[in-house]
Amino acid sequence: MPPLGLGYIAASSERLPHEIQILDAHVQKLGKNEIVRRVEAYRPDLAGLTFTTENRFEAFDTAQLIKDAVPHCHLTAGGPHVSLAGEDTLSGIPAFDSVVIGEGEKTFTELIEALDQGSGRYLNRVNGIAYRTFQGDIERTPPRKRIENLDEIPFPARHLFPSFETYNFKFDVPGRGIRRFANLMTSRGCPCNCNFCATPKVWGRTVRMRSPENILKEIDLLVETQNIEALWFFDDTFNTSPNRVRKLCELLKSRRYDLPWFCEVRVDLMSKDLLAVMKDAGCYTIGFGVESGSQRILDEVIRKNLKLENVYKLYEWCRELEVVANPFFIISHPTETYEEARQTMDMIREFKDGARISMAFLHVYPGTDLEITAQKNGTLPPDFRWYQSGRKDIRTLASAQGNVPIFQDRLTWNQISDLLFEWAAMQNYPVWRRIPKVLKSIRTWDDFKRYGIMGVRYLNRLVRK
Repeated sequence: MPPLGLGYIAASSERLPHEIQILDAHVQKLGKNEIVRRVEAYRPDLAGLTFTTENRFEAFDTAQLIKDAVPHCHLTAGGPHVSLAGEDTLSGIPAFDSVVIGEGEKTFTELIEALDQGSGRYLNRVNGIAYRTFQGDIERTPPRKRIENLDEIPFPARHLFPSFETYNFKFDVPGRGIRRFANLMTSRGCPCNCNFCATPKVWGRTVRMRSPENILKEIDLLVETQNIEALWFFDDTFNTSPNRVRKLCELLKSRRYDLPWFCEVRVDLMSKDLLAVMKDAGCYTIGFGVESGSQRILDEVIRKNLKLENVYKLYEWCRELEVVANPFFIISHPTETYEEARQTMDMIREFKDGARISMAFLHVYPGTDLEITAQKNGTLPPDFRWYQSGRKDIRTLASAQGNVPIFQDRLTWNQISDLLFEWAAMQNYPVWRRIPKVLKSIRTWDDFKRYGIMGVRYLNRLVRK
């Protein structure tokens, strides 16, 4: 999908007297040589990379390419990973001169202005960054206050993205066929405090919301300029304010657009009546985090503040109203026993015929409460640093779920493998298609052993059939 973060920062930066470009190397399938060629041709004075924890190592490689090609360029980074591991990134990746921590719209424009005034001498005046001094030390400025009125932020500079058709952001909408989606974000923050989630650390637990009128203006613009066919609301918790959702649905209906849409919701803020209003305005599927089929794990470990009985209610409402339910589950939580993991699988089995189900291993992200737990139980060794690649003592499944440490506590790797393949079978997921990518991702003997165990468990499962 188009990178909204870059689009927002570019839109804010366009107010300054500078030329701005966005290079989406991933969707344009640019190799290293082509990236270097374009950077050398453009010769930017300031370049910024955005990335997640999953693809940080590719970003680090790209940063070095840029620095080697244009040594005078001030290279900065933003996004969720550096917002929570900024100093770690600067200390291990010398190509970066600074990192933007948190929301970047105002910070990036002030960074431009500071560099205009004097080649890095005034970086200490920019709140919300960490930077490398001329002496090589790493300094961090005071945090930037979060933007309270999201309506004042200009819409993403989509005109700087590659052509909209370049993005293969398409999904099958039941009864309507393949539709081309546009993504937009209508709020920032999440009121929850799940132990594994970085969102409250980056965006805050106070949810800041755009007005329905402002959202509709962006949708109107997308319809007029992009010829979109569906909407993907990219909020962490779209229904934080049910009244705002109702008002937006009313406005969408008044436009009479044929735009089916997707959003992610908080289970305990949903009602059957609200879901019916959403369905009437075009909502065809909703995603919602369940995480575990064990009430103990939800209450004592994740701090989800969610009752499983409410999940069953929402699932039934979806079936009655013909809205596709997309629940999310995670396995391998702290202290989770195999019996509790089986409760999760049992719940997935109950939902499998009437929902699209997502499942993942529990990942450790910087700055989260889970990171502290992972350091205590040995999932992350004492000398672990996020910038280090190729460590043999970190468990990942980079080919399947990104280069992020997998949290492991009481479940064995055999059990984790069996649970994964059980889920894949319920979803009719063709595991064999992943084999070429898996083989390419093997870097260490430990990788070989982990995938070897999974291969044996998968073959055993086939034999048992």
